[in-house]
Amino acid sequence: MPTPPPAPMLAIKGTYRVINTRPDGDTVSFLPQDPGFWCDVPGRNRVERNSRGGGTVRMDAIDALETHYRGVGPKEVHQPLHLGARAAREELLSWLGFGSILMDEREKVTASTPETVPGYILASGADVFGRCVALVGRGDLPPGVKNGRRSIVTTDHLHQTANHRLLELGLVYPTFYSKLPEALREDMAETTRRARATKAPNSVWAKDVTFEDGAKIEDLTSLTAHQVILPKLFRRLVDYIRLFGPPLTCFPAYLAGEYEEFRLSGQEESFHGLQHVIEITDNTIRMTRPIEDITLVEK
Repeated sequence: MPTPPPAPMLAIKGTYRVINTRPDGDTVSFLPQDPGFWCDVPGRNRVERNSRGGGTVRMDAIDALETHYRGVGPKEVHQPLHLGARAAREELLSWLGFGSILMDEREKVTASTPETVPGYILASGADVFGRCVALVGRGDLPPGVKNGRRSIVTTDHLHQTANHRLLELGLVYPTFYSKLPEALREDMAETTRRARATKAPNSVWAKDVTFEDGAKIEDLTSLTAHQVILPKLFRRLVDYIRLFGPPLTCFPAYLAGEYEEFRLSGQEESFHGLQHVIEITDNTIRMTRPIEDITLVEK
């Protein structure tokens, strides 16, 4: 199958503002200089805007540990905060240029210094929740990239973004979708492999149990307090346990019902459902392929 040419991304210049939001390690609020550019973001869905014209950016190609996930339950849960769930958020806000952040008990930002910081996004589309999926940059647009115009994004552009920075430090996991240009995906996969090999003390790779030993699931606190696993698998397991309880006997069938389509590196055929890349033994679940080998297919 021939590789399609890389799709251009829409460059939008503006400011980041986090007061009255709940940022995490892969989402942040962004206000374009011209909010009308939101209408030019491609995809079936439109980016949802607040009263100021700002929207939420979901950072492309990465997935941070969950700091507030609701899913099917009545209350929010999170991955182990003391094992690094806040680290990606702290690095992201610092990298963008926020010097200090005050939060309330729900981790909603009540004050920041400064109130806004300049930056830009390179948008590839909008997700089903009305968030803009994008690469996140700070300061001025890269040379040759024009505000409100679509440009082919190179690996040099990628290396100037928070997405790459967080992946390089090992503070997030990669999560690749088929619309991400192949050159960027390959670069981020190699960045992931280096971060995993380094296993910096504050990285997810220093604590992750998803791919080697596996996660032993006894109850919900196995996921929320004791073990670090891939956030995508965390979300699926949390919803499953809330609906059916901790025995994982039927979890492969539950994943099959999700019907997520993905491809594996080096294979042209696609698979449906993550049950194809997990194994379960005595209620211990392990993924059998590195996450950077998986590319989720977008419709």
